[in-house]
Amino acid sequence: MGNWSKHIFLGRRGHSQVNSIIPRSIVMFALCWAGLVLAQNDALAADEQSKPAPVQVIAPEVQPREITEAQIDKEFFEVGAYIGILTIDNFGSAPVYGINAAFHATEDFFLQFNYGISEAGQTSFEELSGENVRLLTDSEREYTYYNLLVGYNIFPGEVFMTSKLTFNSAFFLVGGVGNTKFGGEEHFTITLGTGYRIVLRDWLTWHIDYRDHIFESDILNKSETTHNLELSTGVTFFF
Repeated sequence: MGNWSKHIFLGRRGHSQVNSIIPRSIVMFALCWAGLVLAQNDALAADEQSKPAPVQVIAPEVQPREITEAQIDKEFFEVGAYIGILTIDNFGSAPVYGINAAFHATEDFFLQFNYGISEAGQTSFEELSGENVRLLTDSEREYTYYNLLVGYNIFPGEVFMTSKLTFNSAFFLVGGVGNTKFGGEEHFTITLGTGYRIVLRDWLTWHIDYRDHIFESDILNKSETTHNLELSTGVTFFF
C-alpha cells in the first residue's frame, strides 16, 4: 500500500516537471527563431546600404548643324581667264595672260584647253653686254602657247569658311601636249602640272594652277630641253 501511494505521488510530480519543461523549450525556440530573423533582416539592410547608388545616364542633346554648300552646276562646260607669272628658260620671268575652257567628262576626269600670251625679257648675256647686243627682236620675244590637257581630280574635298558655309574643292593633276611659238619658231610642247579648285557658286570656281611647259629650243645656238614654269590664278564659269 505504501509503495503504491509513493509511486503515484512521485509519478504525478515527475509529470508536472515534464509539463513545465515543454513550455520553456517552446519559448526558447521562439526567441532563437526571432533572433535569427532579426539578424537576417539586419544583414539584408546592411547589404542594401552598401550597394552603390545607380548611375544616372544623361543623353546629350545633339542638334544637326545646317551647312550651305556650294556645288558644281549640272552643266559640263566651263570657260574662264587667268593671270600669272611665266618663267621663260634663260629669259627671266614675265606676266602671262590667258583663257581656258574645259569639258568635265566624268566626276573625276576632264579635258582642258589653254591659250596664253607672254613676252620674254633679256638674258643675262644681253644685260651684261649692253643695249647693242640683242639675241631676239621684239616680235621674236613674244611667247604664245596653246595646249590640250587631260585632268584628274585626285583629292576632292571641302573648305569650311564659317560654321555654316562650306565650299567644294579639288586638288587635280593635268598633262598633255600643245604648241609654243617663241623666238620666231614653233615648238612641240609637253605640259605637265597640277592645280587646286574651289567652287564658290554652282556656276563659279576659283583656281590656282602650276604648269611646266617643256620643249626643245636652240635659240642660244645649242639645242637644249627648256622648262618654262608658270604659276597662275583665275576664275571659270559653268554653262
